[in-house]
Amino acid sequence: EADGTIVAVDLGIAGRLGKKERRFLAEILYGFIVRDYQRVAEVHFGAGYVPRQHNVSAFAQAIRAIGEPIHGQSADTISMAKLLTLLFEVTELFDMATRPELILLQKTMVVVEGVARTLDPAFNMWKTSEPVVGDWIAGNLGPRGLLTDARDGAKALLALARQAPDLAARTDRLSREIDLMAENGLRFDEATARAIGKAEARHTRSGRVALWVIALTLIYIAWKLL
Repeated sequence: EADGTIVAVDLGIAGRLGKKERRFLAEILYGFIVRDYQRVAEVHFGAGYVPRQHNVSAFAQAIRAIGEPIHGQSADTISMAKLLTLLFEVTELFDMATRPELILLQKTMVVVEGVARTLDPAFNMWKTSEPVVGDWIAGNLGPRGLLTDARDGAKALLALARQAPDLAARTDRLSREIDLMAENGLRFDEATARAIGKAEARHTRSGRVALWVIALTLIYIAWKLL
């Protein structure tokens, strides 16, 4: 608002994270939970969330300074204002841009924690999320996830192999057509030539009208200045 009041507006926007983004975020969250800040920093750099000119170890130290004071504390002793201030300082220090695909996720996490604390003021988001995130990582980044990726990759290769004869035929036909165009030039039938002529005529008339409008405008301005 004009007086500086911040108003939160829910526009009902829905979004979806891709598989790659989900994996990055799961590793980041789990790294915070188990206090592996070096891995958290490496994932940030691998995902492109932090520009390459910065140092991975320095970023790991910065996020350690944010994460360590939270562990072992009860929810009601954690100052969200101080935590957010530290997060904003780190993002500015390391030139981290706002990620549009993460805004809705961040909003959802804040809402979930807010509702949970309303029901239980002692609710600890870190302890509660650890088994959930751990199970997701085991299912998607562990052996089972690798088998799923291999299966999906095999399906994609099989689909491509099935389309190979048709793709080869299309490529051969396109190559012959390009050779004919190079040898004989580009030809138009009578209808195509007439359509191009009409379009060019309309463009020419529009250009003349625009020039007359500009000329008359300049004459009027010059007359008013006399």
